[in-house]
Amino acid sequence: MKIGLFGGSFNPVHNGHIKIAEFAYKTLGLDKIYFIPTAISPFKKKNQVAADSDRINMLNLALENFSYNSEVSLFEIKRGGVSYTFETIRYFKNKFPNDELFFIMGSDLLPKFHKWEYADEMTKSCQFVVYKRSKNINKINAKKYGIKIMNNPIFDESSTKVRQGELDLTDNKVNNYIGNNFLYAKEIIYSLLTAKRAKHCVAAAEFAVMLAKSIQYDAKKAYYAGLFHDICKELDENESRAFINQFVENAYDRKLFPNYKLHQLAGALWFKHIYMNDDDEIYNAIRIHTSLALELSTLDKILYIADKICDGRAFAGVQKLRQLALEDFNECFKQVVKRNIEYNLAKNITFSDEQNEINNKWSK
Repeated sequence: MKIGLFGGSFNPVHNGHIKIAEFAYKTLGLDKIYFIPTAISPFKKKNQVAADSDRINMLNLALENFSYNSEVSLFEIKRGGVSYTFETIRYFKNKFPNDELFFIMGSDLLPKFHKWEYADEMTKSCQFVVYKRSKNINKINAKKYGIKIMNNPIFDESSTKVRQGELDLTDNKVNNYIGNNFLYAKEIIYSLLTAKRAKHCVAAAEFAVMLAKSIQYDAKKAYYAGLFHDICKELDENESRAFINQFVENAYDRKLFPNYKLHQLAGALWFKHIYMNDDDEIYNAIRIHTSLALELSTLDKILYIADKICDGRAFAGVQKLRQLALEDFNECFKQVVKRNIEYNLAKNITFSDEQNEINNKWSK
């Protein structure tokens, strides 16, 4: 039997991983392929990695529609510590002494293969196979150790890109898992936004947690509402309307969707449809965090206050408002609404009838 061994951090698994596995399966004539998530990769020790359980769950989700005989091996996860390839190969060779083993790895690992521990031993007991990650490949070690190089298409997907917000590079079920478990949240924020905007989002999230704890509300919900509330703040008007138009009719109607409402709506839609988080309470809080509405949840108020008076906001009286927020939540909310109305009137901003009704309700 021909058995493929495909190791990696799978942080997270993406469509490229699946394409590589399918290509290797067909090219090598495999009978089975094992996906082997690492505990700690020797090549990625400094990288933040999602919990083992999350990476395993995402891998299983991605393989639900995999067409070939496959299994997720927990050998390296259960063993713990840094995952070294020679130990994995020894394990599988002992488990399948009479079968052919094929270890599948990326071409980026080839140039330093001669420095791997027990390289000679490994290549005698297992056929190493490289998939191309770029057009230029250093073939010195391939010749030295008899490593096969597959003539695969070069796939553009990467786990790094997914963690930076390109979530469509994963299976929808994986994407949904990422969103509903709030995975890679900070990395996405810092990748999609400028450092200044990302810093504000983190500050809002942290203050939202303080507010939530002061009134016995769900701190986790408050944190992520704060973290993602400005995810679309840096889109310009055309970009915002084009994005909103994918999910909502009449996105270019400025009466229905005035400019000041764009980033809050776009942010909520991003959270729901791109990050694929199903939490309606967080979605609604983001959707109205600038304008508010006639009916508000506790989270709506938490996010509004946190956005307006978190660390980094500097105006006369802000410190008193921060103190008030932790002593009398509802009174602080009213005072923050009043301050925001005064701020906008000073800028000669004219409120719509709808906004006036909202302002009047929550400032009294």
